[in-house]
Amino acid sequence: MGNENSRRRFLARGVAAAGVTPFVGRSVSAHVAPSKTLTIESDGGGFAAYEFTVSGDLGQEDSGDRVGGSRAAGNVGPERGTDTFRYSGDITGLVLAGPATLSRDGERVKPSSFPRPTGSLAGDDFDAGSGTDRLRVESDGGGVAVYEFTASGPVRQRDGGDSVDGSRAVGHVGPDRGVDEFDVEGEITTFALAGPATVSLNGNEVTPSRPSPTVSRGSPKREITVKPDVPVLFETAVSDYPGDYVSAEWYVDGDRRVGPDLFYGHLGSSSRATFTHRFESPGTHRVRSAVYREGESSHEGDDPIDTVSWTVEVGSDGNRPPVVERLNPSARILRTEYETTERIQFEVSATDSDSELDRVVWWIAQGDSVHGVSQVSGEYDTARISYDVDPGLPFGAYAIDEHGAISRFRGWNVKSE
Repeated sequence: MGNENSRRRFLARGVAAAGVTPFVGRSVSAHVAPSKTLTIESDGGGFAAYEFTVSGDLGQEDSGDRVGGSRAAGNVGPERGTDTFRYSGDITGLVLAGPATLSRDGERVKPSSFPRPTGSLAGDDFDAGSGTDRLRVESDGGGVAVYEFTASGPVRQRDGGDSVDGSRAVGHVGPDRGVDEFDVEGEITTFALAGPATVSLNGNEVTPSRPSPTVSRGSPKREITVKPDVPVLFETAVSDYPGDYVSAEWYVDGDRRVGPDLFYGHLGSSSRATFTHRFESPGTHRVRSAVYREGESSHEGDDPIDTVSWTVEVGSDGNRPPVVERLNPSARILRTEYETTERIQFEVSATDSDSELDRVVWWIAQGDSVHGVSQVSGEYDTARISYDVDPGLPFGAYAIDEHGAISRFRGWNVKSE
């Protein structure tokens, strides 16, 4: 009964105190330990807002902005201010509007060097101008939205308070409500908007053009072998997915598998769907992933966007999983006060004698949540993370190799004094 009470208390604490998300089926981005950095620094003189997506894991070094799965959004300014993020993989989309400087791994980069995030407006989304057009930017509420655009002819603001210089305009609406209107001569040639706002031209809402989503193998990249009874992580990569969380159906040897996997779907995001399976019988097996738009499914008679599959050879000479060992704290049982918010630094080692390491997943047992993901590589590596321990909820790590093989859980039991 003590463990169940502690589990309820943990779930109620949520993000604010524990740094994790208790909702099944959503990716957790807090306390991620990837190695790349992205910094947005205000140049002063006004608000700047940004939004970006990555192909891997994502976490913010400071706080106060929105991070969900592999997507982040926020603002800096109007005077000064800096937001810094750590991520793994690649930056798959980015938009920055307003006076700010963008740096990747300490080096200054131009926002135009990245593609726009899915759902972001661009100059191509506006119809060709005919005479003088009326451009309207209206706050949706809930945050600051910053815009900037250029036109082939003069731009005049109908209200005031924003910056207009010839054919270029920069401004913001929000955080509560607010509207900016402009008279624009000629075509809108470039446009950037970051934040919650609706844009219309001559009374018609302007919506972003959406490329068709593409589906491919995320991990493993190729066919694999594995020993019997070893769990394997499969990931389907999806670009330009029309939703916040990739919806996929998974099949093993033609039979659909439903219900939570080892990580309860927490490693999924807006650009990947995940599934774990333990192969008990030797032989050749086939895993298939069918990706659907949000709200659609085979049960409703809908067609998938696309499918990908893997062939898995299971046998005694197959790939062995990594091995995880506790490094710090060295004791397996930790004792702390019942209502503690004590933050402890945890460290593990991961060894893989058959292939290359890929990541360490930090897991809150009985809370059924991913606390964070650390990138590792080579045949041996270490990973560390900090965590506010919760008595009654064991905490530890799984290691995953490049072929998706998952180690046994190794961790710590946390007990109250």
